[in-house]
Amino acid sequence: MNRGFLYYAMIPLLLFLCLLQSTAVARLKIAGVKPDLVLLMVIIGTLLYGMRPGMLWAFIAGIGLDIFSGGPLGASSLAMMAAVAVAGLGHRPLSRFNLLVPLAAASLGTIVYAVVYLLILATLSLAGWSTLNLPIFETLRDIVLPVTLYNTVLMAAALPFLNRMPESQDL
Repeated sequence: MNRGFLYYAMIPLLLFLCLLQSTAVARLKIAGVKPDLVLLMVIIGTLLYGMRPGMLWAFIAGIGLDIFSGGPLGASSLAMMAAVAVAGLGHRPLSRFNLLVPLAAASLGTIVYAVVYLLILATLSLAGWSTLNLPIFETLRDIVLPVTLYNTVLMAAALPFLNRMPESQDL
């Protein structure tokens, strides 16, 4: 796959993954946990091309997730952009060819995404704009940690693809 093609195909690919995430990914559940393919693709794109395009892709993918899932509009974008800020640290100073960098980006990115998203939901609930009452610590323990493990395993499976892509030049 040509690196330039992936760069320009990211937005349609992410929107397709947003649709898939809200419909068919539920069939990939293991022990009641489903992976976050959109977040993983944004993290992979960030590791390949850097933080600036990663932020754009995170914003667009987050809006797509919110539209297809019915969540608060913009919450997924903010959470995903925070995850990209963490994953973007592995673009230049740390090599993505190091085994730990993509795995750490996937696990820390998933945790940051989930924590920011839960904080946004809690803020909306406290402000009275939402009737959702979410137990934050139980959600972190029962959902976020298993999803983090699942996403990290999927990133490990994607490492051969990621390592075949050449280092990006500043586009």
